[in-house]
Amino acid sequence: MRLYNPFSTLPSYNPLTLLSAGGFTTHHNSKHADTPHLSGEVAVITGGQSGIGREITAQLLLHGISKVYIIARSAAKYQDAMSEWVNKKGLKRSDVESRTEFIPCDLSSVKDVARASNELLSKLDRLDILLNNAAVPPTPDYSLSPDGTETVFAIIHVGHFTLTNILLPLIERTAATFGGARVVDTNSSLHMACQELDLSLLTSPKPTKSPVLFDAVWRYARAKLAGIMFTRELAKRLQKKGVTNVYVNSFFPGNIPTDAFDTWKLFFGNFVGSAFKPVFSIMGQTVEEGAATALFLATNRDVELKDIKGKYFVPIATESKPSTLAENKDLQKNLWYWTDHQVTEVLGKGWQDVGESTVKRPIGHG
Repeated sequence: MRLYNPFSTLPSYNPLTLLSAGGFTTHHNSKHADTPHLSGEVAVITGGQSGIGREITAQLLLHGISKVYIIARSAAKYQDAMSEWVNKKGLKRSDVESRTEFIPCDLSSVKDVARASNELLSKLDRLDILLNNAAVPPTPDYSLSPDGTETVFAIIHVGHFTLTNILLPLIERTAATFGGARVVDTNSSLHMACQELDLSLLTSPKPTKSPVLFDAVWRYARAKLAGIMFTRELAKRLQKKGVTNVYVNSFFPGNIPTDAFDTWKLFFGNFVGSAFKPVFSIMGQTVEEGAATALFLATNRDVELKDIKGKYFVPIATESKPSTLAENKDLQKNLWYWTDHQVTEVLGKGWQDVGESTVKRPIGHG
């Protein structure tokens, strides 16, 4: 039997290319010391209280950002993250409390994303950085979101599509006023494990693949594939309407043994599943290395100087090729239309225009 190779869609079969794409080698094209001082800037990050998002948030704070809004479900994890930023990163508690704010949100629900987006718009008069970071790991459980879309896809793609489009007028306005703004998507090399995107399967009431492990990884890969397609299509649409200084890109942080690796216990049991963390603590990247690519795309001047848009990066700050399917322009458009239709079914026509009212308010520092 021929085993499926998730990297078979890469344009090159050079072993070094395969290792790099999978995060098994680490380039060092950027470091946290290269991050500029971010005073006056405002960021929004989904999932900024756990995993790689926790480290990204910490680095934004360490580099002087004025405010970070953290969009997530767990207020308890946010409190735990604040303690870590104080105890391990050397930040003052009062400083963390004044420069971060938690906004609860269930990204699987379009209505809740719209509510959180509107809450953000009521608080913000600029938005320099949007980090679409939140995700859920592969899971054997199959379910549909409150809006009838497969839940992993709803969280990773539909929720971020909704959030980004509602906040986009403010992002564009910030770019026009201050010279630039960034949208960054946290992605995964596992997007290569999805070699088809049948949009009709996204609302299936039951799993469409087997066995369970393959279905779980494939659904996660499908959602991450959609994330890359979304960033590429968004970059093209912005360029087409003459917005030249909003830089939209995606990246794979690497194989970082965060708590998300505990998901493998559900498939392989505690004994085998527990081995993933120690293995990738040797073979993979640290959270600091993983966050470095995010900080590069979100803040580094080279992104503007080199006009980096619609690209995919691997650790650290190294441009790479995603799968061939991710670069399919027709499918990128079809995915955009499909997602827009799904959100319109929930929020009604003109849902994207809610952020336009922000352009009427005086702009300041958040």
